[in-house]
Amino acid sequence: MQITHMLGDAFGRAVAFLPNILAALVILAVGLFVATILARVTRRLLIAAGLDRRPGARKLLGQGTSLERLPPIAGRIVYWVLALVTVGLAVDALHLSWLSAGVASVLAYLPNVLAAGAIVAGGYVAGNFLYRTVTRSEAASVLWGRLLRGAIFALAAFMALQELRIATAIVTIAFTVALAAMAVAGALAFGLGNRELAGRITRDWYERKAPRYRRYAPAGRPEDEQERLVDDPKH
Repeated sequence: MQITHMLGDAFGRAVAFLPNILAALVILAVGLFVATILARVTRRLLIAAGLDRRPGARKLLGQGTSLERLPPIAGRIVYWVLALVTVGLAVDALHLSWLSAGVASVLAYLPNVLAAGAIVAGGYVAGNFLYRTVTRSEAASVLWGRLLRGAIFALAAFMALQELRIATAIVTIAFTVALAAMAVAGALAFGLGNRELAGRITRDWYERKAPRYRRYAPAGRPEDEQERLVDDPKH
């Protein structure tokens, strides 16, 4: 009798849980269907916008594969964001507190992922735009353009890691060390590679400013004045 009672109780709970399962399946099916539709709409809108034919978009994003991959990537982002939200709603429909808490913690991290992705995308666009601007202005400035683009990419990567909250202390220290290393490397490169130029600039500056500071110089010794008179052919 006890076993029969336990089996009946389990069967009753399973039957009582069936509406929750059906509700979760319906929410999941409808949500994924809507996500698929919106992903396709997003992709087709971007394709219809003709970004590859717009000079402004080419200037920002570049030409070729970058613009061709933008509509599929945007469609996938829309699909997965809506899919994750749908999964969270379906899990809530099951009325399982422990599972809802776990999924809620994952969904709470979603804004950080989106923000990090936006930072990386913005850094990519800004780096390529400045690279093309610098290299277009001067024919011999390709190296400076690459350095500028690399610096922007590195800054965007550090900001994205900071937004993702991945070892924030280590990321901050690494960024500070990298910035200091670049500053020291630039100073050494300029100082060692342009010693003559730096000396010429300093000498020219001193020659321009010397008359202003001569009145603060100490008076010369008599023998120095005598030597100057002897060396001067007018005397």
